[in-house]
Amino acid sequence: MIGFRISGCAFPGPGLHTKWQGGIRAKRGAAALLALISAILLAGCRHTPTYTGPPNLVIHMAMKKWAIVPSRVVVPQGAKVELIVITGDVEHGIAVPGLAVNEPVQPGWTTVVRFLAIKPGVYPMHCSIACGRGHDQMTGEIVITPASVPRVTPVHK
Repeated sequence: MIGFRISGCAFPGPGLHTKWQGGIRAKRGAAALLALISAILLAGCRHTPTYTGPPNLVIHMAMKKWAIVPSRVVVPQGAKVELIVITGDVEHGIAVPGLAVNEPVQPGWTTVVRFLAIKPGVYPMHCSIACGRGHDQMTGEIVITPASVPRVTPVHK
């Protein structure tokens, strides 16, 4: 236990802390400092928006030595996407840094990744857990296509 005494007095008076009270305050201070540091670090983390309710697009994927199948996934902007990822050989990891996705994929288990396709673009994906000599070949991409713009028919007089 961390403790200290503020006064050289033999007895604690008003406003003075005993060794025991100082220890509690020190522990609370350390916990508060840890919480503050965590909040600062997490403030910089991106989080891909997710959604509630059922997805409107479900995509099944398989990760195996040394490929992601399918390696290219195309989804429309605004889609509620659910990736169902499996592997049968060794542990892999599905990572899409641009969408803040990084999930482990264990053999015999199903990993479900949900995201809302907000911003159109090409988002590279790769295996994030070293799985063997062909690990660097496990790449692919998720393409979010722009929502179609409604066509306006000009009115002629």
